[in-house]
Amino acid sequence: MKPIRLELREFGPYKDEIIEWDRIINEPIFLITGKTGSGKSTLFDAITYALYNKTTGGKDVASLRTKTASDKDKTQVNFDFELNGKRYRIERTLAYLKTGNKNLTSGKVALMQYNNEELEVIATKEQEVKEKVEELIGLDDKQFCQIIILPQGKFKEFLLSKSSEKKETLRSLFNTYFYQKFVDQLQEQAKKLDSTNKQKEKELITRFEQFDIDGELTKFEFLKDENFKEINEIILSQENEIETEKKELAKLEKNLIKSKENFIELSKLNDKFLNLEDNKVKIDELNKKDSYFNNLKMEVEKLTELQKSSDKITEYASLLDKQLQLTKQEKSLLDEKERYKKDLAMNNELETKLNSMKDKIESLRKETTDLKFFYNNIDELIVAKSDINIFTNKLEELNQKKESVKEIETSLKSEKENYFESNEEKNILDGSIGKLKLEILKKEQEVEKLKEFENKSSELNDKKLNYEASKKYLEELQVTKEDIEKDVLLLKSNKEQEVLNSFLVKLHEGDDCPLCKQKIEHLPEVPTLLEVDDNIEKSLQDVTEKVIKLETLLQKDEQDIQNLTTEIKDLEDSINLKAVEQLSELEDELKHETINLTEVVEGLKKSEVKIENLEKEIENLSVLLKDEDQLKQKQLQAKNKIEQFENNVNIELEEFKGYYENKIVQINEFDNNYNKFQENNNELQIRKTKIETEQKNNEENLLEVTKGIEFIISNFMNSKLSKYYNSLEQAKESIEELEKLEQYQTQIYEFEDTKKIVLNSLKQLEEELTNTVRPDLEEEREKLQHIENVVSNFIEKMAILTTRLSNNKKLYEKIHSEYLELLETSKDAREIIALSDVVSGKTENRKSLETYVQGYYLDLILVAGTKRLLQMTNDRYRFIRREEKSKGGGLQGLEIEIHDIYLNSTRIISSLSGGELFLASLALALGLAEVIQNESGGISLETIFIDEGFGSLDAETLDIALTTLIDLQSYGRNIGIISHVSELKERIRPKIEVYAKDNYAKVKMTGI
Repeated sequence: MKPIRLELREFGPYKDEIIEWDRIINEPIFLITGKTGSGKSTLFDAITYALYNKTTGGKDVASLRTKTASDKDKTQVNFDFELNGKRYRIERTLAYLKTGNKNLTSGKVALMQYNNEELEVIATKEQEVKEKVEELIGLDDKQFCQIIILPQGKFKEFLLSKSSEKKETLRSLFNTYFYQKFVDQLQEQAKKLDSTNKQKEKELITRFEQFDIDGELTKFEFLKDENFKEINEIILSQENEIETEKKELAKLEKNLIKSKENFIELSKLNDKFLNLEDNKVKIDELNKKDSYFNNLKMEVEKLTELQKSSDKITEYASLLDKQLQLTKQEKSLLDEKERYKKDLAMNNELETKLNSMKDKIESLRKETTDLKFFYNNIDELIVAKSDINIFTNKLEELNQKKESVKEIETSLKSEKENYFESNEEKNILDGSIGKLKLEILKKEQEVEKLKEFENKSSELNDKKLNYEASKKYLEELQVTKEDIEKDVLLLKSNKEQEVLNSFLVKLHEGDDCPLCKQKIEHLPEVPTLLEVDDNIEKSLQDVTEKVIKLETLLQKDEQDIQNLTTEIKDLEDSINLKAVEQLSELEDELKHETINLTEVVEGLKKSEVKIENLEKEIENLSVLLKDEDQLKQKQLQAKNKIEQFENNVNIELEEFKGYYENKIVQINEFDNNYNKFQENNNELQIRKTKIETEQKNNEENLLEVTKGIEFIISNFMNSKLSKYYNSLEQAKESIEELEKLEQYQTQIYEFEDTKKIVLNSLKQLEEELTNTVRPDLEEEREKLQHIENVVSNFIEKMAILTTRLSNNKKLYEKIHSEYLELLETSKDAREIIALSDVVSGKTENRKSLETYVQGYYLDLILVAGTKRLLQMTNDRYRFIRREEKSKGGGLQGLEIEIHDIYLNSTRIISSLSGGELFLASLALALGLAEVIQNESGGISLETIFIDEGFGSLDAETLDIALTTLIDLQSYGRNIGIISHVSELKERIRPKIEVYAKDNYAKVKMTGI
């Protein structure tokens, strides 16, 4: 990652500052310098806050807001950076609490990418931005502060971190969690395989109970080849038993076949006796139906005759229908003839009326022909009559406006002169107002400084008053503390006296003293104790704490008063005490000049409108004057058109159109009626001819149909059909019975054939069964049934034996096959379990696969770090990795030690001096950065920042360290160092200097 630009607003000591990293970031090494507390480390806090919403030192992000920021000023960091050739920007606004509010303002964040100088938003939600930043950079906030930005107090973390912490760091940097995930999956697979195989063996053992055998199998706990051998021997014995039974079954089946053949022959003989009895019954039933079929034959003869004459009967019915239609048509033609006579009379009346109007219509035709020209141009004539008045009025107006043009031109000239004078006055006022605004801006800055001076003076007075009050309160507390201390001493004294009093109360004069064993002659009086509060010690503790806190606050107030006094003294030389009065005078003068300018501008606008209106009026009058001759010509043309109309037409122009159109309507009405008369006359001629023709045709057809009907009736009376039907109408009604003719004939044929067949069969059976005895089938059937039962039972027994054998064979093959598969999977499972134990660290060396891989990466880091550590320590120190476990039980293989080549001994890290520890930490951090760059393709370490340690180095060691850092340029990596060490300032030319100005931190770049 390479920083490009950092924008800070109200962030820590920075008010509004921009750090253009791209101006210095390509230097192999550069220095960030400034006084202690000036804000150097805050630049790293800003980068970490922008990316991760965290700080490098772990402090609360809320503390990053500038203390003097007003409620309207937002705390914001905008950070542009470059990563893998792409440029990104992140903007983050800090949530803060406004005065008088209970809730924080909403913080905002946005991650964007530059695309052809335009920004495309990637994410705007906090979690999305966090995940995307970690994805882009390849580090979380902790790793970022451990590898890219090495802040104060965090520089040595990786070197001094525990093995468990190194494990997490290496896991994140090199994605070694993949190996642990592989181990977990392998262990789970091994566990499942082992469990599955054991369960499978139990299932197979249980399935041995499914074998169908006569005895019991040998009991066993684990499955072996001997178990399958025992089952195989049982199956062979079952096969031998089935072969013996098959031979016996063959004999029984041969006897059964002979018995069945004999029974079949006897059954056939019995069937013949049954057929004989059945035929006798059938012939009796057929004899009973003879009378029915004789009647059916007579019906067939009747229908046969009807069928022969069916065409003539159908023709007769058709002629009757036609006769009826012709009769109706004759009546219809008579009605049509009456209607024709009425229409003819009406048309003759219309002819008479038209002849009487003919002369009048011809006169109207001639009149409309003469007037047609004026009718076609009626609209033009109406316009001409209106234009005469319009043109006359316009010509009179023109004569009047000729006089007013000169007056308007005079007014226009005067208005333009006034406009030029007002515009000159406006320009003078614009210049005056511009100068006043500049003076006011300067005075406002002086007033701001004056307010700042007054606020700080007021703050100083308040702090002094608070300081005096606190000081007085401290004195009171100290007095109270002394009083309480006296009470505490008195409380201790009381406790001692209480012990003595309790002893004296138990003694009496004359008793032996328990100490000296002598008689007590006189006892002292028991003294009365002064009352003291038992909680006085707690009160003393509370007062003591208050005194300490107050003394601490007074020290802080003294420092604040001193700082404010210095600031006020610096401001006294630059303030103007009359700035407020001078600003007010300038603002009043500006207001007065602005009012004058507004009045002048409004006057100019009115003058511009007036000039424009006068110019338009002159222009319009000029156009009208040019049109005077044209108006006169148009007026003359209109008068000529009206005179021509009045000379030829004796009707007023307004009434002419209606008069003409009324005459046209009369002419059209006459023409329409005449055309109607002609059409009606032609139609009546056609109707007359049609009616006469149709009447003649109808009479001829009716005569022909009547003759046909009489001929068919005559033939019917002379035919055989008349014996069965009295009339043709009756015969027609029976036509539908012809559908049954074929059915009746079929019934007769079937009856006669059936009777003939039965008689022949009866005669044949009587001849065949003469002198033959009928067999007893029930006795024979019982004998056959007995034999079949014996065979069936034997077959069922064979089926049971065969099924048992087949099931046992299938079960044997399935179990044995699964047993062989189980042997193979058990072998695979044992290999997987062994591999799982190796990669999970359960073998003798106790090292997991992930730890092994992390050790590989740590070796690379130590090799890269050793290369730089040797250079910085004159080939004395190198990093090594401890292979055996430490006493503390840390993870094996991830602990780092230092090998002293001069002494040929190994040292623990904590034994190094401060300078040696700094060099070792620096070398390891640089080695880590190099390995990450080479091994983790997603992490780009183009720039590293260091904020620690160079003050602990002597001049020679410092020179070696700087040389090592400068050499990193050859690896495409830049180093930024935060330090105020004077030797570094002299050695490193490119610098970012942080300095104070107007109570805020500022940044400038030098040496680039």
